[in-house]
Amino acid sequence: MKILFLLLSGTVVLTWCAEKTAIPASAPTLDKITAKAVLDEVNALRATGCKCPGGKRFDAAPALQWEETLEKVAQHHADDMNKRRYFNHTSPDGTGFSKRIRNAGYDWRQVGENIAMGYPTAKAVVEAWRTSKDHCPNLMNPGFRDMGVGKAGAYWVQDLGAK
Repeated sequence: MKILFLLLSGTVVLTWCAEKTAIPASAPTLDKITAKAVLDEVNALRATGCKCPGGKRFDAAPALQWEETLEKVAQHHADDMNKRRYFNHTSPDGTGFSKRIRNAGYDWRQVGENIAMGYPTAKAVVEAWRTSKDHCPNLMNPGFRDMGVGKAGAYWVQDLGAK
């Protein structure tokens, strides 16, 4: 059975995959072990560099640090998408990720966000972002220094930034 997975980073990317299963909406929020696994997967990728879909090559980039404000913003957005059943960087009230992050007190000079839906593990969601031409550049952007991740039900949110 094929399951539809969605990724969004300014545009929608649709991927059909027969091996992954969607996470039920009742699944718990992100635990610290999974959060660390996402950070470790992203930092392993950044340590080696990669060629993103679309042909852009990124050299190795500095490791990201876990940032609690970004974690809280990402978790809140994942919770909101799960509760209100939408999938977008912009909340139904019109608030985008950059404003949500600033409103939470993270005084950024650069921010980005990756969202995904339906991936069962940290490894699977990072691989999905890595193989997306719109998400991979966020993972590899050498200007980003901080990261936070949230998850609610099938929804994942990764917020990245630099102060």
